[in-house]
Amino acid sequence: MPEYKKRRGGRLKNPPRTVRKKQSREKKTDDIAMTSSAKKQPSQDSMGNMRVVKGKKLEQQRRAKTFAAAVTVIFVIVLVFHFVLPGGIVANVENITATIGSGGYPIELDSTDTIHAVSIGHTYYVLTNTRLYAFANNGKKILSEAHGFEDPVLKTSKTRALLFSQSGTVAELYNLQGKKLSVETEENIVAAAVSDTGAFALVTRADTYASAVLVYDKKGNLLYEWDSATDTVNSVEIAPNGKKIAVSTFNASSGKYTSEICILNLDSVTPAWSETVTEGLVYELNASGGGFYAVSQNRVRFIHWSKGKLADVENEYRMNFFRENGGSAVAVFTRASDKTDNRIVLLSSKGAVKSSFEWKGEISDIQVANGHIYCMSDTTVMLFGNDGEVLRSASCSFGAVRLSTLGTDLVAVISDRQIEKINLE
Repeated sequence: MPEYKKRRGGRLKNPPRTVRKKQSREKKTDDIAMTSSAKKQPSQDSMGNMRVVKGKKLEQQRRAKTFAAAVTVIFVIVLVFHFVLPGGIVANVENITATIGSGGYPIELDSTDTIHAVSIGHTYYVLTNTRLYAFANNGKKILSEAHGFEDPVLKTSKTRALLFSQSGTVAELYNLQGKKLSVETEENIVAAAVSDTGAFALVTRADTYASAVLVYDKKGNLLYEWDSATDTVNSVEIAPNGKKIAVSTFNASSGKYTSEICILNLDSVTPAWSETVTEGLVYELNASGGGFYAVSQNRVRFIHWSKGKLADVENEYRMNFFRENGGSAVAVFTRASDKTDNRIVLLSSKGAVKSSFEWKGEISDIQVANGHIYCMSDTTVMLFGNDGEVLRSASCSFGAVRLSTLGTDLVAVISDRQIEKINLE
């Protein structure tokens, strides 16, 4: 019989499956893809057109050009502001930020005697026997500094205020943020002036000369000194850019006073222009626009810093008030024997007469702003037209001594102890 052997695997059992590895769709290669530092080759877009792939270099160049243009624009703007704002950008920013905020009226003053008030744009200074104040027109108190001077005198420009004591030896420079510096002289101070740049001039007595004029920059460094050998300097003014000064001098001979007005550049001791005044003393010099006013007893002159004398106004009455603000000026000539008999003259920025009229009444203070004349007489404040007609008026408290203009129809009336706002109707 044949011998049968049992198979290990049954007939119905599936034979072992052969597992095949799934081939990758992408063909493998042993080559390593190399990259080049050179410019990439142009590639094709979906339509088969060639396109150029730009690198980062052009973007960096574009950013560099934009940055350079921005720096140039900023530099030009700063340069323009440097010349437009002679006081400097920082000083003007300080003054502007100091006025931000609100206030109100009436304002109480911590003093017993108001000496002077000066309007400058949207602000005004008030000098009392104990303090120097600065207020915004809306009534905000910007500055309040105790000065301690026995006989204080205030001089102002568009950006600075200079405070000194008559016959003292200390002068202080301020802006609306507060005191910037203080200088002390060897001799007593007689007169002073301050420019828009912050440069200032002091007139002092001298040991070996009749007078000395000292000019300082806004940091208190001495820039220039001019000595007058025989004539006494009684007034000084400095150009808005701080590069020139004007002085008035006087001398007594045979019982008569003779005055002289001189313009000096800060690089020479020889006057660039001068004029002799024979009718008496020059009381004060007052800068205005491109020149300055020389005020004497019966006359007011306008003198250009470069061209010399341009205008001359004379009156038989005596000078009682002279006020300048924003280029315009007003002069009040009053009869010596009658304080109610006045000749009021409105002057342009070049000293030309814009209007002149008579007014009967005693004047307590007078101001000019934007070509308008504001006058205070006892307890009445008036706005004059060019022909002397009273356009608007209002009553104020008794004892008011100074005016400051707040707007076309608004004024601040300042007494020894308070400030009130008056609406002219």
